[in-house]
Amino acid sequence: QEWALAEWLMTSSTSQTKVDCFLNMLITRQCISPSYKDKRIILQKIDRLQGPTCKCCTIMVKVDVVDEKGKPIEEDLDICCRNPVEYVHELIGNPDIWDAMKYGPECLFSDESEQEEIINEMWITQWWWDTQVRALVL
Repeated sequence: QEWALAEWLMTSSTSQTKVDCFLNMLITRQCISPSYKDKRIILQKIDRLQGPTCKCCTIMVKVDVVDEKGKPIEEDLDICCRNPVEYVHELIGNPDIWDAMKYGPECLFSDESEQEEIINEMWITQWWWDTQVRALVL
């Protein structure tokens, strides 16, 4: 949730002065309590999230469109990828996001009778439960 607020503050075209003013309002500090007090700190946290370097290459692909001679049009596509193991290592090792990480499945319900399940994150889905159980059985 805190990262959602940071994302909105960074992408909303709100000036740095207005972001700083919002973050230092008493209601923001008391009700939301973000770990950052100004836009500069948000940017520092984002800079620390860069993670492993990307490996990029260009490939030529033929698209489903033909030119005036009836030949498939070719396009150069830039492909960038990261080693997923390095990326997960970087994420798990970053203390700035530890409070937002989940390691086990959870159940969330919209009512006290637990009849209507809320599914809004990966760790809440049945797949995560099945994967955890399968890992224990193996």
